[in-house]
Amino acid sequence: MRVLYGVTGEGLGHAMRSRVMADHLRDSGHEVKLVASGRAHGYLSRYADDVQLIPGFAMAYRDGEVSRSRTVSALRRSVRPAIRQTIELYRRAISGFQPDVCISDFDSFSHVFGKLFGRPVISLDHQHVIDRCEHGERVKQRLPRDFRLTKAIVRAKLPGCAHYVVTSFYFPQPKLRCRSRTTLVGPILRPEVMSLAPELGDHVLVYQTAHATAALVAALRAIPERRFVVYARDGGGEILGNVSIRAFDERRFLEDLATARGVICNGGYTLMSEALHLGKPVLSTPLRHQGEQELNAAYLAELGLGVALPRIDVDAIRRFVHAPVTVARVAAGNAQACSTIDRLLKEVR
Repeated sequence: MRVLYGVTGEGLGHAMRSRVMADHLRDSGHEVKLVASGRAHGYLSRYADDVQLIPGFAMAYRDGEVSRSRTVSALRRSVRPAIRQTIELYRRAISGFQPDVCISDFDSFSHVFGKLFGRPVISLDHQHVIDRCEHGERVKQRLPRDFRLTKAIVRAKLPGCAHYVVTSFYFPQPKLRCRSRTTLVGPILRPEVMSLAPELGDHVLVYQTAHATAALVAALRAIPERRFVVYARDGGGEILGNVSIRAFDERRFLEDLATARGVICNGGYTLMSEALHLGKPVLSTPLRHQGEQELNAAYLAELGLGVALPRIDVDAIRRFVHAPVTVARVAAGNAQACSTIDRLLKEVR
């Protein structure tokens, strides 16, 4: 089958698991056309020759949280050019490929193409755990009131898919009305992570989606008995006492992850899943107004896999880095995800 595989560019987690699934599809004899926006295009282009760049939208951040006003402003400026570019790509690059089915990792381009041209669309992402599953009262109590807005946005993003495959390290029950078209699978992990041999080192890995704030660095330096390795967008190799701030380097990052005592991060699903697969406890401070991260952090704490904090807290970090490491490793869901996609492709022929 010819598969149009669309990948959103907001964060690299979408691209990492899409690379795994695209490789499986090609190995199974399918012809795959990858289309991706933003940072996902650059990442996937390292592993495939014909990745098509498509328009996409990204969230804007300010002071360690999602800035809704800046995000909406950027969206307004980019909508019209994006529509024109999308139409041109449909006419030329994609219509010539003639896909039989579309797979979308939270990507609107492939979803809209499928709907316009009568192709079945399969959703494969983590985001739909938000709107297609039931979340218990204890989890809901950990969520902010504006989480309902996140749920509405996710529900509206990819409506009417033939099936929704949801990858997750937590497994809430799908809603009754969604069960026949929703399948939950474990985390889809890249081969570089699957091959790691975890060790218990003396450092704590810290990963920031945006910049390493002065408040974060000050909190880490207030715990001089522990060593912290921080990866941040503005990292430049600085060493501030017990805190090393590094720019992102995939090989070095994976080495530091495999040997970390624990992980401190925001609430991104992919890093949390990789850390939990390696048996690393996680302390999560999700970005405010980023509903997916807030839900991930809520389940992390509820399942006893780590600690969730609304903001940086020196005493809580100190307790976390001195606590015994007792987290059981979370199993990868690669095999289950691949078999599910294989089954769905046969069903939609």
